[in-house]
This record gives sequence, C-alpha cells and structure tokens, in this order.
Amino acid sequence: MSEVSERADSEPLARFAELVKAKPGRVAIFTHPFPDPDALGSMMGLKWLFSKFGIACDLFYTGMISHPQNRSMVNLLDPELIGLDNYQESNYGMKVAVDCIPENAGIPSGKFKFDVVIDHHKDTPKNFDGLYINFKAGSACATIYSILEYMGLDFDENDSRVATGMMIGITTDTEFLMSDDCSDYEFNAWSKLFPHRDPVLLKQIVNFERPKFWTESKALASSAATVEDSVGVVGMGIIPSKHRDMIADMADEMVTWEDVNTAIVFAIVDGNRIEGSVRTKASSVSVPALCQDLGGKHGKGGGKLGKGAYRYDLAGASIDEDEDEEIKKKAWELFENKETKRVFRIIRNK
Repeated sequence: MSEVSERADSEPLARFAELVKAKPGRVAIFTHPFPDPDALGSMMGLKWLFSKFGIACDLFYTGMISHPQNRSMVNLLDPELIGLDNYQESNYGMKVAVDCIPENAGIPSGKFKFDVVIDHHKDTPKNFDGLYINFKAGSACATIYSILEYMGLDFDENDSRVATGMMIGITTDTEFLMSDDCSDYEFNAWSKLFPHRDPVLLKQIVNFERPKFWTESKALASSAATVEDSVGVVGMGIIPSKHRDMIADMADEMVTWEDVNTAIVFAIVDGNRIEGSVRTKASSVSVPALCQDLGGKHGKGGGKLGKGAYRYDLAGASIDEDEDEEIKKKAWELFENKETKRVFRIIRNK
C-alpha cells in the first residue's frame, strides 16, 4: 500500500472491503447524466475491482454520450454502458454511485437507495445512510485507484483498457495534473497507471477532434462575448442536445483569454432549457455556490474548484423546433439579453 493510501480515511475503506468480501451479488454502478471521462474511467475501474472478487457488474447511465471525447472513449475503450431503461431492481444486490452524489445521478426521485457513494466533489449527499467515500481528491478515478490499492490490487499487461480509461479521467478532470484541486491521490494513481496504459488510445482520446459546427459557433461567440471586470459572458444560440458539450468547451477556452478570469457560457438546448458552464481562475469565486445561484429555484447547478455547470427549464417559454426562423432569432435575442444581464447581476451580488 502506498503512503497516499495510508493517509486516506481507513474507516470507509475498511467498510467497503467488508461489503465486497461479503459477496453482495451482482452490482449496479451509476454516475451522473452525460458521463464524462472521469465518470467513465471510475466506473471502469470499479467494475474491474469487483471482478477481482468474482462479482459481476453492470454500468448504467442516463442522458446521452454527446461530447466527442466521451464518444471516442466509449467507442475505443468499450466500457459496456447500459441505458437506465434496462435496469431491473431484482437483478442487483448492491447499487453504487460514482463521481456524483445520489441527487445528481439522474435517477428518478424515489427510484431506489444507493448502498455506496464514491465521489470527490464538495457537495455531500442528503439523507443518505449508506457508505460514503470522499477523499476530496481532484478526480473520481484517483479515488477509485486508492480504493483498489488499499485492497491490494494492481494492474497487469492485460488491463491496459481500464488503466487507460482511468488515466484519461484523471487527465481531463485535473487539467493535465495542473488544476488547483489536483492532489497526491492523482500523482500516485498516475504514476502507478502509467506503465499499463495504451499510449496510442490515450493520445487519441485526449486529443479528440472537435466538430466543424463547434469551431464555427465558437468563432461567432468569441466576437459576441461581453467582458466586464474580468468576467466574460456569452450565449451560443439555440442548439441541439448533441452539441451541448460545446458550451463547456467554449468556457474552457474563454477562461484562457487575457482579460478574463471567470467565464460563463450558456445556450438554449433543444429549445426547452438553458444550460450554462462556468470556469474561473479566481480563488475568490466559489463555483458550486455560483452555479447553484445561476440554476435558481427552478433549476440546479453545482461544480468543484474552478469549474461547474447549471441549467433550468424554460417551461412555457420553450421554443418549438418547427418555429419560423425569424421568430427563433428574435426569441434567442430576448433570452440572450435577459440571461446575460441575470448572470452579471448574480455575480455582482456574490
């Protein structure tokens, strides 16, 4: 066991080891909607861990795999994801949520209770009486690696697919190990996973190709952004859900601008909701709190150090797909102006 694993809270790790060794039966593993590389990699790592004890797992997700990097990861590493519609309660003896708390797992309220939650974000589960593991690491993948290391497990030459997935999760969630919340857990996991990676797949997935639609939309947004007091805000129009991830991609790029410390990018997705992404370099900005405020009482928001997201439904103000283009244009101009002013108002009041 490494020094990093020894520093981890051993009580929840010991409880988890007991649950695994008790052979709970088939395990269902869930994560947040629209799973990203850290979610995918941590699910793969946890499934691998259970397999070493002869326990079968199924990986469930809600939402859709829309980001080109996430799609590339699914296509090349094949984590064998299953849609939530195929979940049958009676088939599973344990239910685990990774990289999220139950409230953010995309499961209908009251669907079932999780037995284990493994996360690294600041948000803590409410009314949860199961096993909660959170080392406050910079990624879920590094947390999972610390668990498998605690249990005396290690990868070999046949595990490159899982090791690569976990390395990608660490890479993307910690900005190549350079984010402020990157911890010893990430450095330990990275160094141990490195010999088992598939370098070709790792490079191919990390350096994913962006769709032409993204490039064109981001170019237009760059010229339309409003920047005040080091805060940049821009709307990206009415877009289909398959391109919703370019909102976060734009925020990642925008926060690197010379005169921007905090970037908020939003769009109307599928005509029925506003989704936004927040990125900041300012230590004074609490992203989870800001995203909760941006989500408002009719939506939701959350995040971690430096990055987060929010969304809320438009309800009766939704824009139908078959609306006249001129009406769509005017509706967007109205929402863009309103949302931009709302964002700046909330930030000024923080």
